[in-house]
Amino acid sequence: MGVMRRSRKGEGSGAKANPALRLGKTREQLSIASPAGRSQPPGMFARRVMAMGLAVLMLGSAPAGAWDYERHRLVNALALASLPRDFPAFARTAKATERILFLGGEPDRWRNQRDRALRHFNNPDHYFDVEYLVPYRITPNTLTHFRYEFVGRMAAARVALKLPPTTGNADRLKGHPGFLPWAINEHYLKLVSAFSYLKVFEELGTPEEIANARANVVYRMGLLSHFVGDASQPLHTTKHFNGWTGTNPKGYTTSKRFHSWIDGGFFNATTDPTVRALRPRLRAARLLERPATREDASGQFQAALAYIMAQHRQVEPLYQMDKAGKLSPKTPREGQAFLHAQLLKGSQMLGDLWLTAWREAKPDTFLKGYLNRRKLEGTKK
Repeated sequence: MGVMRRSRKGEGSGAKANPALRLGKTREQLSIASPAGRSQPPGMFARRVMAMGLAVLMLGSAPAGAWDYERHRLVNALALASLPRDFPAFARTAKATERILFLGGEPDRWRNQRDRALRHFNNPDHYFDVEYLVPYRITPNTLTHFRYEFVGRMAAARVALKLPPTTGNADRLKGHPGFLPWAINEHYLKLVSAFSYLKVFEELGTPEEIANARANVVYRMGLLSHFVGDASQPLHTTKHFNGWTGTNPKGYTTSKRFHSWIDGGFFNATTDPTVRALRPRLRAARLLERPATREDASGQFQAALAYIMAQHRQVEPLYQMDKAGKLSPKTPREGQAFLHAQLLKGSQMLGDLWLTAWREAKPDTFLKGYLNRRKLEGTKK
């Protein structure tokens, strides 16, 4: 999860209000469990500016906090708790568990590099602003799992419909819907590949090859987790990702601190959710339920897209809850229940994906042929 997904008109006001953001860091970038100050609700922010300025001087170039990272760790810990006992033991050791939790923040750490080419490449994998499909006359049920065919379709629509170019901001992504469904699908497939060759190395490989292959599985589990976790936060599925934009007849908040408040500031101002508190509501991981595969959209891609669309339907209820004061530290119960449910949705989806990748990964036949030949040649010697 993250506040500053792309440069955009209006985001600068948040940077001006928050001294920490003037340092060129976003709240999620450090991705460490930080003891830095707690996020405040928008209405309380003005009274905290002086204290935050002092914190900035003390922390040097550190961002204002790392609450987003803590939520990613929680999603990962719950997903691990959902796995069956026969899931590979190497991925559940204390060392592997900490590695998977740590990697929950890895794609956000890439944002510490301010190179615009990396931002252009990395940032859109973290979101899918469903509303931005409309100008392209694209509907979710017609999306292909081929990322670059989607890009080509948008390019053709920009020409045919005379849409403005996406070069209107620093990341050259203005009005771009993002690639979150593709990121989830592609990272899932890379995990399937990792399990596929691990199964062969465990049969025919050296101890060093097995250790490396297992380390790669843990790495792939961790990277996939970030994007699944991002999608469970409704503000990663909408153009209203950091305050309501455009026409606003219902008077929803336009605060440029709303995203960080939902990501973790609200919990830090009330009560942090824990594995112990949420685990009783966690179901056991199961094979991913998938619709029938289409020629250009696999079942798992469609399942990832359906998961994202379900969270998109929670965008307006989230804003309604804020307007009703239910995301305030004074009356937090309903807001906590809502966001706890979102965290659990991310954990359940992640656990299902991990389990499905392991169980359905078929041994890598190419690698198996190579290792069998290597074994045969070794016996001849």
